[in-house]
This record gives sequence, structure tokens and C-alpha cells, in this order.
Amino acid sequence: MADNEKPVIRVIGFKQTYEKHPVRGTDPLNDNVDAHGFILNAAGKRIMEVKEEDWVVYAPAHSPLATQNVERVRHMIPDPERVGEDHDGSKLAFMTARWSQIEPAYSAWKKGQELPIHGTALSVWPAINSEQVKVFRQVGILSVEEVRDLSETQISRVPLPNMRELKKQASIFLDNMGGAAAAEREALKDEKISTLEDRLAELEKLLDTRTTPAPQPADVPDDEVAALRAELDAKDIEYDKRWAAPKLRAALANEAA
Repeated sequence: MADNEKPVIRVIGFKQTYEKHPVRGTDPLNDNVDAHGFILNAAGKRIMEVKEEDWVVYAPAHSPLATQNVERVRHMIPDPERVGEDHDGSKLAFMTARWSQIEPAYSAWKKGQELPIHGTALSVWPAINSEQVKVFRQVGILSVEEVRDLSETQISRVPLPNMRELKKQASIFLDNMGGAAAAEREALKDEKISTLEDRLAELEKLLDTRTTPAPQPADVPDDEVAALRAELDAKDIEYDKRWAAPKLRAALANEAA
């Protein structure tokens, strides 16, 4: 791969070893160090200490079953001092792009989490068991999509029987899952529409109750008014039926006077 090309890699996994490393001096006045700054013991030999060493296993993304690379993680971190001669910055850009693909997986691994998967996890595919999942992961295949997209050359490199049939099953599974997802989206959309229609109907009812005037009670005369009218009718005194009790009493009083 040329230096100016962006590396596209597949992180297959990580591992940890324990190695002896020389101890670098921190006190230049009191530490007995060699020319490289490492502390020396009384015999003039470097003092060594055991440290953890993290390694990354990766391969080209277009061919995860190709020759796998194993590198120290600390050597994969972009460092201008370690790049060396880099007039146009292409080497540092290469390392930065490569590390951007390694770092998220490395962070997840350090936290004890599963590596990030781009696609559908193999664990949800009912066509294979847990042992077959392990085999796929060992060769850098982490998703059902990657099984579906295997080339003829790559199929022969997976140490599992019936790989061509599994490739077909992966395609069928993803197609069915896509159809189910589309049906679920349609069902959710219909449910939302139905809910909105119900809410609209409720709002219309509420609006009607607020704008429609309340029914007025029938004008039923009370007992006093009815009695006064009866008395006026008996004396053949004219009156207005719209009159209330005070006016009706006044009409009777005038007649009596």
C-alpha cells in the first residue's frame, strides 16, 4: 500500500504478553544511565522490569482472511518522532488513519467489551452455533454481512464445512431480516397515524364542547306566577305573559283600587 493511501483494515483481536523492558532514568544527576538514558546496575548492565505489552492483530478490510499482521499497540499510535523522514506528511497521515480504525476496538478490549461490529452480529444468526462463531472470529469475520460477502477465494480459507451453503443462508437471513424490519417500520407508522387520528378526534370533541352554547332550561313558570295568572284570568284582567310576579301583582292591585 502506498504511503498516501488511506489504510482500510479489519481489527481481528488483541492479546497481551509480559516482557522485560529497561528502566529509563528520571534523575539525570543521581541515576547511573547509559547513552540511551536507561538505568544501569552496579555491574554496568541495564536494570530490567516486567511490563505488560498489548498487541493488535489486523488484516486488510477487503481480505480479512489474508496474511494477518501482529504489531505492538504502542507502535501503532501516531508519533511524529518515530515516523522519521516525512516531507509531505503522508507517513504520519497513514499512521493516523490506521490508528483511527484500531483505537475504538482497542478501547473496547481494554474495558472488557466486545469489539465494535459493523453489521449484524454473528451471535443473532440462528444458522450457526457458538463454536462456529468462534471460528469465524478467529479469521476476522465478525458479522453476517461479511459471511454473505465472502469471495470464492475467501470461502476456502474458512475452516468450516458447507461454507457455500452458509454464505447462501447468510444472504437469505439478511434479506428476511430486512423485510421484517421494513414491515415493523410500516406497522409503527400505521400505529402512529392511528394514534394521531384518535387524538385529533378527541381534540375536535373538546373544541365542540367549548364552542357549542349550553342548552337553556325551559321557561317554566313557578307556582306564584301560575297562581297570579289564574287570578287575573278569573277576573278577566288583561296582562302580558312575559310579566313576572311583581307586575302581575301590580295589575291585580290596580284592578282592586
